[in-house]
Amino acid sequence: MTQDKPQTTVRAVERTLNILFLISSASEPLSLSEISGSTGVDKATALRLLATLEVFRLVQRDEKNRTFAIGAGAWQLASSYQSELKTLSEKHLRKLRDMTGESVSLVVSRGLDRVMLTAIEATHELRVVPKPNSVVPVYAGASGKVFMAFMSAPERARVIELTGLCPVNERSAMDQESFLASLEQVRRDGYAASVGDVTLGAVAVAAPVFGSRGEIVAVVSLRGPEARLTSDRVHQLSPLVVEAARNLADDVSGQGA
Repeated sequence: MTQDKPQTTVRAVERTLNILFLISSASEPLSLSEISGSTGVDKATALRLLATLEVFRLVQRDEKNRTFAIGAGAWQLASSYQSELKTLSEKHLRKLRDMTGESVSLVVSRGLDRVMLTAIEATHELRVVPKPNSVVPVYAGASGKVFMAFMSAPERARVIELTGLCPVNERSAMDQESFLASLEQVRRDGYAASVGDVTLGAVAVAAPVFGSRGEIVAVVSLRGPEARLTSDRVHQLSPLVVEAARNLADDVSGQGA
């Protein structure tokens, strides 16, 4: 009987992917020095790997500023991935909607914004109707808090620096210190809840969907009117939202039944 060989990685591929992930998560184009310094790859090697990524349009080079940004090919891959993510999420979202009666959705981040990828409306006559493809700041609302809580610290700092956490409405205003403290609570609880942060009169509960590398890839969100989603009701429903997100994560990583 043969033993399974330990899984190994190809160093050049690993370095190339690290560079690609670094550029894709950056809020602005990066110089060769920044890429080399952040990945630990010497400049000569990094330049060769970047040239390969450029051939496949995964990165694009700005000759004038000598910087690198994400390319059209990467966005094509992201679009394909999100399409698959949308398909995988359908059964989990529908089950969550049927169990709770409330509107549910899948949200993904896109730069400084978050986008509702897909949604299923509530069964109640009085409901908060999600709008697929709607765009709001990545930090806003329950879904935004989840994204901000589980993204990397440098990325979170960049979002705060570039946006100033500008409130979506008068109810969502919050100073930076209080906002960061609320993210600690989200990490402890594994979910976030908000009241009127994006839509006045609406309550939302959101939980993270993690990828195989432990990175946050999406958020499962449940929302409904404030009159029905009381604090007690939120406490009852939050484990169901977390469970739906975890089950989707298992499917994303190939561990689902």
